[in-house]
Amino acid sequence: MERNGLIIGLVVGLVLGLLLGMVLFWVVWPVEWTDAYSYDLAPEPKADYVLLVAESFSMHKDRASAEAYLQGWTDEEIQSAVIEAKQQAQGAGQADTVQALDDLAMVLGISAVPPAEEPVAPPEEAAPQPGLWERIRGICLVFIIVLLILVLGWIGYRQAMKRRQATPAPVARPEPAPVAVPDEDDWEGIGQPPLGHFFTTYELGEDTYDESFSIETPMGEFLGECGVGISETIGVGDPDKVTAFEVWLFDKSDIRTVTKVLMSDYAFRDDALRAKLASKGEAVLAQPGDPVILETTSLQVRVDVTELDYGEGDVPPNSFFQRLTVELVATTKLADMDTDVV
Repeated sequence: MERNGLIIGLVVGLVLGLLLGMVLFWVVWPVEWTDAYSYDLAPEPKADYVLLVAESFSMHKDRASAEAYLQGWTDEEIQSAVIEAKQQAQGAGQADTVQALDDLAMVLGISAVPPAEEPVAPPEEAAPQPGLWERIRGICLVFIIVLLILVLGWIGYRQAMKRRQATPAPVARPEPAPVAVPDEDDWEGIGQPPLGHFFTTYELGEDTYDESFSIETPMGEFLGECGVGISETIGVGDPDKVTAFEVWLFDKSDIRTVTKVLMSDYAFRDDALRAKLASKGEAVLAQPGDPVILETTSLQVRVDVTELDYGEGDVPPNSFFQRLTVELVATTKLADMDTDVV
């Protein structure tokens, strides 16, 4: 992606440079000829120049000056210029100018008669030449269109890259190991079948981790909710290093939420952290095989840590979770149920 961005940047810079150069050196500072020799002029300016020489000769009759003015000219160039000037003078009815040109041609030994025809017909009016802007307008328009396309493409590419960078990559969650759940008939000796059986897994990098599950009767009646969310982090830098989770149970009939805090080994043994989190709920050490019970007036949720891995880094050992899988089993509360409550 970085290489593609560099190529696009180079193309945009090249197009901008070409366009800027055209504007500067063709419009703002066009090339201007100075100190050019008279024989370097275009045909029409040559004819004007020869006409001035003829008028000067007509006044002063100085052959040496006339030859000096036309120094470096070939005979063919002088003849062509004299004929061109003579045609213009004849077309304008300037007999004196025609005579002056004939005199100059005679002194210089040049024929003032066109080789193809005599007399010389007045020259046709030349079609006006297009100006500089008319010549480069089409090129400029093409460059501007190409430039706009490149700029819009570049903007779209940058926006796509920003959105891609801002969207966190999905964290692949492996399927939790299957847990044996009693069939509906197997619950007769231990109470009613569960109202909900949920699994949730946290992995390092899920900074907005917050899972909740709805508890309903088999007929679909809403009874409450339970869930797991981040309670406290430790250390600095990304990603967040979670050192404690909240497990909670909401009972619609009780209108309250019961919460306990699942803490890492380090957090559970740190008095300051336990005191800080005391307001959120009872502190419980997160460890597999040691279930936690949440109870309200009519609901009960058994919370089991089925998988636990601590991360390693520049923080104390066993202080934040690399991975944590929690199983939640929601049932109606039975007064005579024997459970190992934490």
